[in-house]
Amino acid sequence: MKRLLASFFLTALLSTLTLPALAATFKAGETVKAIGPVKGNAYIVGSQVTIDQPVQGDLMTAGGTVLVKTSVMEDVFAAGGTVFVDGTIGGDLRVAGGNLVLRGTVGGDLVAGGGTVTLLDGSSVKGDVVIGGGDINLGGTVGGDVQVRGGQVRLGSIVKGDIDIQAESVTLAGSVDGSALLVAKTITLDPGARLMRGVQYWSEKGDQQFAGALSQIRGTVTFDPALRPLREQKFDGAGKMAGAGILATIIGVGGYLLFSAALVIVLLVLLTKTFFMDAARFLSKKTWTSFLYGFLFFAAVPVAAFLFLISIIGIPIALFIGTMYSFAIVFAKPVTAIVLTRTVEMRRGYKWGKPMIMLVSVLFYIALKIVSLIPVVGWMICLVTILFAYGAVVATKWSKIQKVR
Repeated sequence: MKRLLASFFLTALLSTLTLPALAATFKAGETVKAIGPVKGNAYIVGSQVTIDQPVQGDLMTAGGTVLVKTSVMEDVFAAGGTVFVDGTIGGDLRVAGGNLVLRGTVGGDLVAGGGTVTLLDGSSVKGDVVIGGGDINLGGTVGGDVQVRGGQVRLGSIVKGDIDIQAESVTLAGSVDGSALLVAKTITLDPGARLMRGVQYWSEKGDQQFAGALSQIRGTVTFDPALRPLREQKFDGAGKMAGAGILATIIGVGGYLLFSAALVIVLLVLLTKTFFMDAARFLSKKTWTSFLYGFLFFAAVPVAAFLFLISIIGIPIALFIGTMYSFAIVFAKPVTAIVLTRTVEMRRGYKWGKPMIMLVSVLFYIALKIVSLIPVVGWMICLVTILFAYGAVVATKWSKIQKVR
């Protein structure tokens, strides 16, 4: 009876651990595409990332090429070599990369850093815009202030707030309702540009910069020589800002995934005594049987859940099976890492304590993540390894249930 209660408690606890995972979507691989609407947060990393389904929480994504063509209810954090964001963002949009193209509506602030940054015409940012980069071209409408540090900057936006632009060259083609601070070697005011309040600036033309364009400026115009050293001290390294943004975003996404996996590993090691060692023994003795069980588990469980679901009285069972299956999918690599750790411990004759088991399991998890990033081959190696490990886990769990009976 005690064994039955312990088994039930462990199963229930594992089900509880899946609840946070069910509120989020984790994906990683060579080519990753979101399938179906995401009800919670989404954390997606890959070489080629495409997100074209609605996300009801936050979106954090990084990759070589990142394409976001959907609506996101909360904030978006994106980094990549090329990033294209096209949709409605309910919160803030923070993006970094080599080539950034942004279109759509941002309900909060836009913070971007990149080699080239383009905010396409027709876009709308309701909050502030803060951008650092090389070539920057801004269109659309901005409800707040604009702050830009870059190389070649063109502002064609309709800006409701103030602007602060410091770059090598600045071209103004839009309208600014607030005040303007402009620092650049060359400043160009297109015929359609309008500055509705005062302008404070520095350029190589000195106090003759706006001599022929005063009709386009309603406020006072002030040439300030003291602004020149400000530019030289702070804004020649816009590319470093973009690189730092990319690194920070990738570290943030990777760190979050690693922390989540490490937490699961710690909990599973603490809550079990000999379970994973028994699984390791089964894997060593019946290696190919483990693979078969693993394959059958991942293939048959969804079918069983569906059959229960279509029957009215079987809906609760289907939901339970679905929860456990979700745990298996989301935490496949952490569970596999623990099985591999105990297998190495057994075959090498080590006597590891739980802290060592946790550490080695985390290292195995990191190794699996790295291998999974290898195109095609890496993904297949991880899949086969997971099938071996889960087959041993399923067989061990079934054996313990049989003994309780």
